[in-house]
Amino acid sequence: MSENNQLRLPSHWSEVAFAVAWVGGLSVYWIHIKMNVCFQALLRLGIGLGFPASLIYVPVIYIATIATILWIGLGIYLTIAGGFRLRGLLRGLLVIWLVIVPSLTAGIFLNGLPLPHAVVYITTWLPLFLALWLSIWVGLPGRRPLRGR
Repeated sequence: MSENNQLRLPSHWSEVAFAVAWVGGLSVYWIHIKMNVCFQALLRLGIGLGFPASLIYVPVIYIATIATILWIGLGIYLTIAGGFRLRGLLRGLLVIWLVIVPSLTAGIFLNGLPLPHAVVYITTWLPLFLALWLSIWVGLPGRRPLRGR
């Protein structure tokens, strides 16, 4: 292992640790966020919409809320790591959206299946961890995509 790879290894662990802590905290406090009066009022706005719009409204609000929370986590990590740049923040947001939209949409269809709680927990929160971790990866300056050596 070269000296450069040895120096970069701890930064990968700090990225993973931050993503685990952020998504772990989100998983614990999500029920409080969901039951918040302001959040419930925002969801109730969709009740008055017509059929297709009201059906789409609630998942869009949930996805946007989770994406915003992950984006805030990305911004905090980039600030702490000293790599906060608007371009990195926007690239990270794109990654967050690319990961969580399909995973949360698929989660809607898994919702009615009789799955063990551990499976439901993993299929809900693991994609969010991956979204934050990958967004940190692309958001930090000086990162190059992995290519053949």
